[in-house]
Amino acid sequence: MRKIMTDALRMAYTHAARTAEHSILRHPAESIATTLRKLVARAESQHADVYGTGELIETFEHKIAALLGKPAAVFLPSGTLAQPLALKIHSERRGKSTVGLHPTSHLVLHEQNGYQKLWGLTGKLLGRPRKMLEFDDLAQLSDYELAAIVLELPMREIGGQLPSWEDLNQQVEWARERDIAVHFDGARLWQCPNFYQRSLAEISALADSVYVSLYKDLGGIAGAVLAGEEDFIAEARIWNRRAGGNLISLYPYILAAEQGLEENLASVKEAAQYAQELAPLLASIQGVTVNPAKPQAAMFHLHIAREQQALIQAVTRYAEQHDVVVLSLPRAYENGVSICEISLGRNALMHPPEFWAHHLQACLNLAN
Repeated sequence: MRKIMTDALRMAYTHAARTAEHSILRHPAESIATTLRKLVARAESQHADVYGTGELIETFEHKIAALLGKPAAVFLPSGTLAQPLALKIHSERRGKSTVGLHPTSHLVLHEQNGYQKLWGLTGKLLGRPRKMLEFDDLAQLSDYELAAIVLELPMREIGGQLPSWEDLNQQVEWARERDIAVHFDGARLWQCPNFYQRSLAEISALADSVYVSLYKDLGGIAGAVLAGEEDFIAEARIWNRRAGGNLISLYPYILAAEQGLEENLASVKEAAQYAQELAPLLASIQGVTVNPAKPQAAMFHLHIAREQQALIQAVTRYAEQHDVVVLSLPRAYENGVSICEISLGRNALMHPPEFWAHHLQACLNLAN
């Protein structure tokens, strides 16, 4: 998919989006100063963590481990560190260097092949780029020389799609029978309980290791958590040190993640339910298609039959004139169709779905 976007267009959109009163995207934005004032209040009577130890970080790790139903967890600076680190451990334990990845995996698309260049792993692509990974994709494999497979829940690059609970269990069982570790790319795992009607712990129980992001849905500053068995996390701490992720202190990120858990976690399930009401209204607008047609998470993609530059200009102008942001910047542009990701949070929930459908229609009229 081609991306065509000038710096000037991006900057104009970003400025308009930051100053608009209403946005369909994510959670209410705060200034750096406001965020830091909140963290100051949380920091009273706290002590800084030191190289991964201390009450603040250890309590937080135990909290996330409990949410995910795992015996142990470790706080890491990023998912880009957490995921290949987990795969490296699975690889060494099985004496195999190949890991199974969907073609749209973050490790494949957005990490400059770090899992290969830095971690000495080899990737085997599983499934098709625009289709959700399913059991049938695994059942067709004749090569079982895999140390691990990465299952992304939900699959961000195709609109937050999720396999059925039955199919997911089949995938896990297929891996178990072949001594292939199952790692969940759970950057947005917080969105899954509504679809599966199961807790985070019940979902995570299927995996040997689970990564979750602390900022994508929770609104933290940055950071990730990797969870698994105690011996696995003990190894992860060693690899974290080797990789330079064991910073002397991480307390600003931990405090912000705690704040995000309190403010935003409860709204994620509501946002996932809201997505199912909102999507059909947006799909009824001429030239707009929703992927997936019935959202399975608190996100989906809009395929909009508008030229990318004209669409960005229209969204920017609409935000400037009406104080309403109705779309993200397009993720891609192909054959006259712009693809925009709609990630829902407390912002969208402030208004009925009809509000966003009305404003999107009015905005797209400017892009004709």
